[in-house]
Amino acid sequence: MSKPSKSGEMSGEPGPKAGPKAGPKAGPKAGPEPGRGRVALRRLGTTTSAVLLLAAAAGAVVAGQYYAPADAAAVPAPLVDVPAGPVTMVCAGPPTQTGGPGMAADPALAQADGTPTTRTELLTLPRGDAPAANAAYTPLGGAAQPLQPAGDSRALRVDATGGAVVQAQPAGETSALVAGATLARTTGGDLRGLSAAACQTPATTTWLVGGATEPGASAQLVLINPGRTPATVNVTAWTSLGVAEAPLLSGIVVAPGAQTAVLLEAALTGDPRLALRVDAAGGEVAATVQDLRLDGFVPAGVDVVAPAAAPALNLTVPGVLLGETELDDPATSAVRLVNPGEEVATVKVRLLGPDGATDLPGAEAVKLDPGAVLDLSLAGIAPGAYAVAIAADRPVTGAVVLARTGTPGELDPDVAPVDRAWTPAAEPRTTGILTVPALGELVEAATVTLSNPAEVPVDVELVPTTRSGSRGDPVTVTVPARATVATPAADLGGDVAAVQLGAADGVVAAVVLTAQAPDGELVSVLPAVADPHAERSVRVDVR
Repeated sequence: MSKPSKSGEMSGEPGPKAGPKAGPKAGPKAGPEPGRGRVALRRLGTTTSAVLLLAAAAGAVVAGQYYAPADAAAVPAPLVDVPAGPVTMVCAGPPTQTGGPGMAADPALAQADGTPTTRTELLTLPRGDAPAANAAYTPLGGAAQPLQPAGDSRALRVDATGGAVVQAQPAGETSALVAGATLARTTGGDLRGLSAAACQTPATTTWLVGGATEPGASAQLVLINPGRTPATVNVTAWTSLGVAEAPLLSGIVVAPGAQTAVLLEAALTGDPRLALRVDAAGGEVAATVQDLRLDGFVPAGVDVVAPAAAPALNLTVPGVLLGETELDDPATSAVRLVNPGEEVATVKVRLLGPDGATDLPGAEAVKLDPGAVLDLSLAGIAPGAYAVAIAADRPVTGAVVLARTGTPGELDPDVAPVDRAWTPAAEPRTTGILTVPALGELVEAATVTLSNPAEVPVDVELVPTTRSGSRGDPVTVTVPARATVATPAADLGGDVAAVQLGAADGVVAAVVLTAQAPDGELVSVLPAVADPHAERSVRVDVR
């Protein structure tokens, strides 16, 4: 392409190169200087070129007024499948004894009586024509244990003593379909309760809604780093009074392949309501909170707070299975909301029950201050299976705690034991997996809850897998608009270990586990976990 000369002309050949200034004795005599006429013509040509360029620019502007460009068309962002790779999941360990302010252990209880009976159950399921993927379970600091062929699946059941890492290889061209959970059951002592936690995918950001540090409560943040490099964790905490100043929750280093536990009552003194955001740098971590409570010597509940959906304008909490309650019960189920923003959020809470949606009394327009955490009681609601639908004008997130009150015993005839279970807010999914651990052994009943937050009915296909690894026949459940349907897991084929769900439109799902202790019912909730292959699809934004 021709290059413009200094005068603005276009020249097909390069001009002479500049050299040192010629003086009287600088060498041979220079050639004759151009005449004034030639200089004038050159200047005239330069001026004419500039005028022509200005005219062309003006013409383009005028033409633009008559020939406006077509409106820009929106290009939909396609989903692009990321090549399948290994799936890494982290399984939390069973609850451990901690001591917070105002907590008192039972001095008459033998240690063995308060030791949980634990179980970690894992499955990789077949996907289409691909067989179940190979996988291994590695306790922190221990040796890898491969999952063994079992029917159509691969399975492993072990007595859990601590956290562990699961790694599953791809199944053909897709990521492995993995289901797993750790369950602990204790019928007496400080850890009395049923506690279940699904194996989860590590992340750089995790939201945890639940727990307390008031007298009689202990909240332990558990961080597991499955990677090969150290991870540095910073925790932002919201309380009933707003964002907390907590220097002890900054710069927590978690070694590779290790676990770090932090007692939150040491950093967040005496608060009845907590919500956390856990941010990791240098690697991904799995984060949970162990919520343990005592009322004097009487156990008042233990459970694991699992990750909740990130703040959004609309969220749904599944697995809200309510029993008989009274308004004056000492322990009641409740909805916990957190507003992590800097503006007041107006929140509306509705219950999606078997007969459709109803407003939670007194929660039609809740004003949630910036940084505040609020509990809304579910006492007095008719027994049944529900989901809690949360709608707000500012991004919020939340969870529900279920409470089961037992019968007072000899230790304190005036105080009844309580068990608690946390179920977090979730976004609707079209695919997912529900784990049903130790059904018929440590768990006596399991109820699959499907909730539809949309305005039209949705058909959900449930495919059970038995503990022997065999795939059962699909069962289709129609969930009405803005409603919840509860199905006993036993109705899906008996000895169920996992349930794969699929739907054309998104639903939220959970399995509610229950067991009977001598002094009352124990409860825990496992929400559906995502299909790892679906999570590996990324949306490409075309700009």
